[in-house]
Amino acid sequence: MPVYVLREGTSNIFKVGRTSGDTDSVIRRLQTGNSKPLTLFELVVTDQESACEAFFHRRLRSRRPMQGGGWEFFEVEASEMRRLVKEFRTMFEQLEEARQAVGNLIEQKSRNVLVEPSSEDRDLLLRLMSNKEEQEYLRFECELIESQLKQRIGTASGIRGLATWKTQLTRRYCDKLFRDSEPDTYNELLEKYYCLDTAAWKNARPDEYRRVQTTYFTPSVTRVFKTQKMI
Repeated sequence: MPVYVLREGTSNIFKVGRTSGDTDSVIRRLQTGNSKPLTLFELVVTDQESACEAFFHRRLRSRRPMQGGGWEFFEVEASEMRRLVKEFRTMFEQLEEARQAVGNLIEQKSRNVLVEPSSEDRDLLLRLMSNKEEQEYLRFECELIESQLKQRIGTASGIRGLATWKTQLTRRYCDKLFRDSEPDTYNELLEKYYCLDTAAWKNARPDEYRRVQTTYFTPSVTRVFKTQKMI
């Protein structure tokens, strides 16, 4: 399934999404109501389309346009967008090659020997440790910053143009309710899919999945934090 990057005219506004069909039909559909012509800027053909789309959305989450646009639109220089596409292709080609090699080794029995470390091995380990340390620090820093914004919001619903923290009713699928109410159906599904609330069940029997998910749930009231476009 390809991941497309569309461009609005000659501007620096891009849309990143994925489709199971052809991009021409996507462009025709999206062009309705859009005054600027949409053209195909880049196309990434990959069997990791979900990861590819998420890669761009996460890397560009702070680049959503100030005016208009939607969740999949980003404001970025064309040269940078091309660099990101190239970066993705290179990284995922290397990742797929490494995954295949590792997959072939997993079921092989390890030998009671140690490989002598090379300078490249040491560099890789240092990079891994550095990335994990930075990841852990950033996780705590993100929690701190989000908490500070929530403190600033207080009992209001948000900070205009920056973030919201609104009270919402959420519904979470309850396995016990379904099992107690429809034991035969529950056991049949469990035998086939091993665990419920899975993509396999959702894809194979979507109507049943929706019915169960919207019938057997536990409600809870919580406050949901969302960032907005910068003003």
